[in-house]
Amino acid sequence: MRLIERLKGQKTILQVLLALLGTYGGCCLGDLAGLDKASFSVMGIPLGAALFLLIRWTERQLGNISNQRQRRRRIRWAAVFGFLFSVSMIMGYQLQTYGMTESGFRGKGLILFRGACLGIAVFPFWNLLFQGIEKAGTWKPEAGCWRSGKVYGICALAIFLCLIPVWLAYYPIVMSYDFHRQINEAYKGFVWFWPYQPLAHTWVIWLFLQIGNLMGNIQTGMACMALFQMLLYSLAAAWAILFLYRVTGKKWVPAAGILFFGVFPLNSVMVVCTTKDVLFSILFLVFVLLLAERFFFSVGRKQWILDVLLLLEGCVMIQFRNNCIYAVAVFGVFWVIFSAGRERLRVLLLCILLVAGGKGMEAGIKAALGTELEPARVEMFSVPIQQFARVGFYHGEELDRETWEMLNSYVLASDWKNYNPPISDTVKASVGVTTFHSNWEGNLGQVLKDWLQLGMQYPNEYIDAFLELTRGYWFLDDRSYAECLGYGAEERMGTIYTYNSSAIENGPEILHESKFPWLEEQLENIVSANAYYNWPLISVFFKCAFYVWGLCLLFAAFLYLKRRKQAVFCLFPLLYTCTMLLGPVVQLRYIFPLMVTLPVLAGLLAVLPSCSSDSSQPQTAGIS
Repeated sequence: MRLIERLKGQKTILQVLLALLGTYGGCCLGDLAGLDKASFSVMGIPLGAALFLLIRWTERQLGNISNQRQRRRRIRWAAVFGFLFSVSMIMGYQLQTYGMTESGFRGKGLILFRGACLGIAVFPFWNLLFQGIEKAGTWKPEAGCWRSGKVYGICALAIFLCLIPVWLAYYPIVMSYDFHRQINEAYKGFVWFWPYQPLAHTWVIWLFLQIGNLMGNIQTGMACMALFQMLLYSLAAAWAILFLYRVTGKKWVPAAGILFFGVFPLNSVMVVCTTKDVLFSILFLVFVLLLAERFFFSVGRKQWILDVLLLLEGCVMIQFRNNCIYAVAVFGVFWVIFSAGRERLRVLLLCILLVAGGKGMEAGIKAALGTELEPARVEMFSVPIQQFARVGFYHGEELDRETWEMLNSYVLASDWKNYNPPISDTVKASVGVTTFHSNWEGNLGQVLKDWLQLGMQYPNEYIDAFLELTRGYWFLDDRSYAECLGYGAEERMGTIYTYNSSAIENGPEILHESKFPWLEEQLENIVSANAYYNWPLISVFFKCAFYVWGLCLLFAAFLYLKRRKQAVFCLFPLLYTCTMLLGPVVQLRYIFPLMVTLPVLAGLLAVLPSCSSDSSQPQTAGIS
């Protein structure tokens, strides 16, 4: 009896200690988030008491798991994700508040320690999340009762109709981002097409410019381009909703899908933008849907048909994003590795043809257009340019002569002052026309040597430069993705850029003439003035990091549930996300492919475990 009481006493002491550490982690986060002396506040007492009760309750919940191995597994997964999430919050707030993370081994050690303490505080919530994942793994889909054609047609029409008011509000189309460059290239002719932007997308702009000329008004041509994007998007989104309805059988899925794809402001406004990311996101979604059909719902002849469609559609998709081919190539390697038997050779051939076909189509388009302009290779060096610029910005005056000259040879000293942590475009644009051709291009070995040498001297600046450039992807409370160049209804450069950049050199201007000013004003308040900052809970759906964390969590969920096929399937969007980490900035348009694809990936939780085996007969909800 005494032994039992002693063990209970030791357990209570441990729980009190964990509550104290968790409270310390929470107070550290509060300090960084702007709460003045959160650790000194009397509010720490109820926080510690609440954490103690929560830890005790969680311990009892875990004790109810009869399988000791499963209990340990749940604890490991929840602890790891709680720790990673906590470290991301600590680092993110340090960058957002102070412009840098704590330096040196001591500083990085403190980040890890505080992250571990905060991880204790959030562990109960991650435990509940993985408990929910376990329940989702045993959930059985219902049998659908509506015909697929009816669901698809209604969803496609409803989404298109939802987009029409947004199109009228931004009539003829949102002409922002790189449109100013592309419209001039399209106006001058094929030979002026510059691969800085995908040639296929500039050709699409040229096509609708010609349609506008035929109709007597290029503004009408741009309006037709918006309608074209809306139509393609509606058809692809309706297929995504149909897929989700097939695997769940839930009658509320079509309604929720229409609201997300057709009404959610970030989706509806992005669709009427001229940026290449719109057409790429549509093709990305279709490619993922084709992969899903190929992975889980095809057998025999249907598999061959899907292989051909994947090849053709994938080659077109690659034309609209230069970094996509790398994700396809690496995904192909994993797909081949995890394929079985004769399927491996077939998958290998498909992946080789995809990569070769993508590059071949790109070369064919360039030859057909007759352009001889080369792509801007400086785009590949966004991260090292920012790292060089950050070292110069913070330490330029204290550098020795040799180091100063080396750094100046890559990024001019006059550009150091222009260093903007969340976006490399300002410094990169200068490098592209000054030092790049003489010191960067063709000298990769020397660049790498100097880059490593400087990095050894200033490791914290290198780490922080990369973290700042990617913060919007991993920090859930990040604001830089929506503010890097300013924000506000007048600037029209918040979460989505909606300014008009349609001026043509020695040609007409395409005017923005809203047909629905009231709706435009409401939407501008959201996408330019970032009004969602003031919306509790709902605001999380407007953050880039939410979709990246959602993707990572889904991948982890499939691994946790030991569903190999779903995990391999998730690798394609995950690898594409990894390519964005080397990009010049975090913007919502870059994350748009994940936004429209994430519901499809989440729907795979409803595909029963038999689909994770080599069986080609999935057990999902049927459709009459």
